[in-house]
Amino acid sequence: MKHIWNNYRSSFWLILSMLLGGAIGFVWGEGASVLQPVADTFLNLLYCSVVPLIFCSLSSAIARMTDLSKLKKIVSSFMVGTIGTGLVACLFMVGVCLLINPAEGAQLTFEEPTEPLTGSMNILAMFTVSDFTQLFSRTNLMALIVFTVLFAVALIQVGERAKPVVQTLEVLTDVVLKIIGLIMKIAPLGLGCYFAILMGSYGRQVVGPLSRAILLYLVVILVYFVVSQTVMAYIGAGRKGVKRWWQTCVPAAMTALGTCSSAASLPANMVQASQLGIPKQVADLVLPLGANLHKDGSCLIQVMKIAFLCSVFDIPFATPRNLILAVVVALVASLVVGGIPAGGYVAELFILSAFGFPAVSVPIMVLLGTITDALSTVVNVTGDTGLAMMVSRFVEGKNWMEDSHQPSEV
Repeated sequence: MKHIWNNYRSSFWLILSMLLGGAIGFVWGEGASVLQPVADTFLNLLYCSVVPLIFCSLSSAIARMTDLSKLKKIVSSFMVGTIGTGLVACLFMVGVCLLINPAEGAQLTFEEPTEPLTGSMNILAMFTVSDFTQLFSRTNLMALIVFTVLFAVALIQVGERAKPVVQTLEVLTDVVLKIIGLIMKIAPLGLGCYFAILMGSYGRQVVGPLSRAILLYLVVILVYFVVSQTVMAYIGAGRKGVKRWWQTCVPAAMTALGTCSSAASLPANMVQASQLGIPKQVADLVLPLGANLHKDGSCLIQVMKIAFLCSVFDIPFATPRNLILAVVVALVASLVVGGIPAGGYVAELFILSAFGFPAVSVPIMVLLGTITDALSTVVNVTGDTGLAMMVSRFVEGKNWMEDSHQPSEV
């Protein structure tokens, strides 16, 4: 019993704090917003660690590769896995929406005026910034990753003279991970406050006209979460991988649930990757990329938005054209929206443009996305380590977990 408590003590406190915070928020209502400064303190500390974590860990991981073909292999397998799992998520939700109409019984009025839609459609802008200092902002993580990859490749080309720089980056990575370990000491307090605010602001809306869709999404995403993470872990490392993944997933999942942010959850994901024994060169590349591009949870909610609006506006959803269009739009929107700086309502722009929904449908999509954001983020975040396990098997072989060193505690 003591052994179990020692292994799961931090996870227990995280779960307890989330449940307690949610209960307080639901009872307190919007007054729970007074807890915002406490919640923001925890989140801001995590955000401050994201940029140095990505730059130091990713550049050192790539710079250690003497063979750039391995880098190509990791990136290509990551992209195949990202698109493949996203496609599976879209098709999974399409099947559910064909069986169960998420908008059945919804009585919605559109009396409130809708503000014009805003959002950048410049997808290429996500890969670059106009000034060096802008790289060190969490809103430009894709641009930071591109620059970091170029920096690391340059280190490889410099050769022996660059070794002191690589060693410094490795030490800095260890320092940042220690900082993250200290930040996570206050995770129960920060996440509890965040969850109280979320439930106080949106908890009561679940019982409104969107309740059927929200309940359906809750069931679907829980099933998808359990099945998809188990399958990815099994593909990556067999039964041992499944057991170890579920033993180590709680901190990252709770961080995602409380903060609704893939970027804020990246440090916890890196810790889990270390506990899983995922090779650093894989984890340091796949996880930052995954935080921006690998978003199965977002694919699920985008398809539901489309199915919901098709029902509301009497547009046939179950036609070959609309089904294919729904999958393509959901997949593309989920892939690019997370990396576009100040993207705003880019996903809504994609959906409105493809299906011709009236602009008055924007509040519905925003509300659906907001209420389900926490659960979507959990699937987005936890799926990154599962994908990293699959990439590890493809790059390092099926025995990568047995060959890995036992991770040290952070």
